[in-house]
Amino acid sequence: MYRLELHCHTREVSACSDCPAEREIEIYRQAGYCGLVSTNHINRGTYEKLPDDWSWERKAEHFLSGFEALKRAAGEDFDVLLGCEINLSPVKPLPPELQAEGWAGYVPNDYLIYGVTADWIMNTGDMRYMTLEELSRSAREAGFLIVHAHPFRVGTVMQNPDLVDGYEVYNGNSWHDSHNDLADAWADLKGKIKTSGTDLHKANDYPRGGIITETRIRDNAALLETLRSGNYTLIR
Repeated sequence: MYRLELHCHTREVSACSDCPAEREIEIYRQAGYCGLVSTNHINRGTYEKLPDDWSWERKAEHFLSGFEALKRAAGEDFDVLLGCEINLSPVKPLPPELQAEGWAGYVPNDYLIYGVTADWIMNTGDMRYMTLEELSRSAREAGFLIVHAHPFRVGTVMQNPDLVDGYEVYNGNSWHDSHNDLADAWADLKGKIKTSGTDLHKANDYPRGGIITETRIRDNAALLETLRSGNYTLIR
């Protein structure tokens, strides 16, 4: 049986994390996991520490550096897959043209994208400015899965379920009450894919989420096939 984490963050990219890549790999190895999906944030916090005049290409390279740091730390005997967690609240202060389009009242939900490629990150542009409809279409056209992260955590607002493939029904972040029981019931009601993730941010945290499979997941193609098949057990 193989354990794979589906939601974690590293200090190299996610501003809210204090856990460096090397420590993160150590944490998961010690807990008996064989791999993880790197889901660093594409949000305001990730980019507010970077120069305003950086192109999206440079910002994308910065995002991918977190994944690359994990790969270097993991070596050959621990699997690191590329994913992301996208927050659709726009960068502030808002320019007048975005205010006129109604961005000021946009809902700040987070979405996990599974199956991600570096080319998609590099070529799609700043996804923070997308609507959920645009993000869903872009991810699905690329063959990825879009999952609403911690959908019942305070501050999130449920959106059209047709625009997501699944819901994170167990979020193990110890700093938040994600009301996982509600998320689980909602996913059942809507017939959606269920995922679990630790949402690890801290260097002293302990893995408590992810999935267990009979076959080891070594790449994103296998991850997508597994999540779509339902042939896994949630860790929670």
